[in-house]
Amino acid sequence: MSTDNQISTDNGHLEIRAIVVDDDADVREIFIELLEMNNIKVVANGVNGKEAVELYKMHHPDFVFLDYLMPEYDGLYAIEKIREFDPHGKIILVSGSHFERNVLGDTVKAIIKKPIEMNEIFKAINKIILTT
Repeated sequence: MSTDNQISTDNGHLEIRAIVVDDDADVREIFIELLEMNNIKVVANGVNGKEAVELYKMHHPDFVFLDYLMPEYDGLYAIEKIREFDPHGKIILVSGSHFERNVLGDTVKAIIKKPIEMNEIFKAINKIILTT
């Protein structure tokens, strides 16, 4: 059984590889630091939806933490293109915007609201791990 601040695994060891995509450099830096402090390896990071797709194809991460609102190519573009490449990719949307979950359907596995809290990251990861 997991608590809000740990990740559920069968053997207690799980290396999670992630990419983080957010157009705000400060948010991206803090988010990466939070993840890495909690043994989640950030293999790449980007600033828009186009980069998210390129990074996903290059690194095949376990999770994508993706901002919703970004200039140029936004999170919806990235979701659509990642889904074309890998229908089972684990995308966690990170957003300060309020929107209805049903708008996104099954395209994202979880949503984390900004400001980012580590316990919400763990909840989202555990939700995905336990349902896939």
